[in-house]
Amino acid sequence: MTEVAADPAGDAPMEFTVLRVPFFLEPDYPEGPEFEETNRVRLVRKWGGQEGWDAQKARHDLKGRGRAVGIEHFNLDRVASNTVASHRLVQWVTKTLGINAAETMYANLNKKHFEDGCKLNDRETLLEAAVGVGADREAAAAFIDDKDAGRSEIEAAQR
Repeated sequence: MTEVAADPAGDAPMEFTVLRVPFFLEPDYPEGPEFEETNRVRLVRKWGGQEGWDAQKARHDLKGRGRAVGIEHFNLDRVASNTVASHRLVQWVTKTLGINAAETMYANLNKKHFEDGCKLNDRETLLEAAVGVGADREAAAAFIDDKDAGRSEIEAAQR
């Protein structure tokens, strides 16, 4: 996107489609809000200890890549969570309010999670994000509370 913005293809308008495919870093995390593990603990565990995590940070440069897209501060101590509910809600907003609203909500949820440390399965965080892009609060709450709504599409996208 940065390259296209710097050197667009002449005067012709460009068309593209955004296709969000849900991705689960930790698909085995329980879906309930009671689960608590900081991202720091998760990453040290994932990379086999502090030394492995330090080596991965050096290779990956996540902070640098984040800054390149406007994320100035990754909250490493944010609480990790199962993201099924957030993926379902992004899908619902896409269907009910359109892709622009969904992309705005997605960006807002990323800030709330990566910078502010909010859990991505916190009901109130999800409701605020949906209402913030124009969703009816009661309709969004009903969707979030129906744990089966939209689930089959999210699961199918994983295959």
